[in-house]
Amino acid sequence: MACDPASAESIRQLRELRDRASQRGDECLAALLAGVDLFVAVGRELELLEAMRRLAHDVRPAVENTPTAEDLRRLYERDS
Repeated sequence: MACDPASAESIRQLRELRDRASQRGDECLAALLAGVDLFVAVGRELELLEAMRRLAHDVRPAVENTPTAEDLRRLYERDS
């Protein structure tokens, strides 16, 4: 089952619901909601890591074999 990324508002509401459950003494529900919160947070981190991995893969050809800062400095100083 695929879900859309959680919005900041839905995460805030989930945490409020968890806090209310805990305040009224329903620790089982509070623990369950804390688990859902953790699952959402980990999922968002994994999505970010995957996006970073794709970006690194896509950018690699553009970055490979480019001159280093030292190479550019030497080139600049040689022309002066």
